[in-house]
Amino acid sequence: MDWEPDRVPATTAGERAYRWTREAILGGRFPEGSFLEEKLVCDEAGVSRTPVREAFHRLAAEKYIDLQPRRGAQVRSVTAGELFETYEMRQVLEIHGFRILCDTKTDLPAGLSAHLDLMEEPSTLARCRAGDRDAIAEHAKMDFFFHYSFVKATGNTVLTDLFTSLQPRHQRIGVSAISLRPNRLAVIGPEHRALLAALTVHDFEAAERTLRNHLRPDESVVSRLK
Repeated sequence: MDWEPDRVPATTAGERAYRWTREAILGGRFPEGSFLEEKLVCDEAGVSRTPVREAFHRLAAEKYIDLQPRRGAQVRSVTAGELFETYEMRQVLEIHGFRILCDTKTDLPAGLSAHLDLMEEPSTLARCRAGDRDAIAEHAKMDFFFHYSFVKATGNTVLTDLFTSLQPRHQRIGVSAISLRPNRLAVIGPEHRALLAALTVHDFEAAERTLRNHLRPDESVVSRLK
């Protein structure tokens, strides 16, 4: 399954700066609340300051960072309010997509089961449970594209665009949630399998029920957010 747009090579300096900084944020190199140094990003991404500034503006628009006057670029912290609001909007968009898929008896994209196999690979899960932020970030990215696949399969381009706009929040929240409560991984896998099974047979009620449970905020995570 072609689930990863970033497999396309970064052909511009701005794109290289953007991808490097985004992955560094998700991977924990720049913790929440920390400030990004332009020169460090320039050196690591191998670009000049202008592409880095372009990348910072893009990352600010996607809510990865805040641009503070006279202070620079600060990595945003995931808040409880952001988690609740993002989960709420995901339910609205995904459940609408589920209804379309089930009403039209649309076949699901090939490869979703194999995609889940990769997400549940024992060594990857072990790294996540051990607090490896790179592994957690990769898991969060794959989680987004699993859910995105259902929305895209509806063929509704506006719905797909709206869901895509949630990707930065989806991944940031996913990284924070797993970092704070790695045991959640034992629940995520079976819920994904149940969701895939329901949509494969176009059982809307089961899919809706599974997603609502899947996106129920974890109190042990919420209590540790701002």
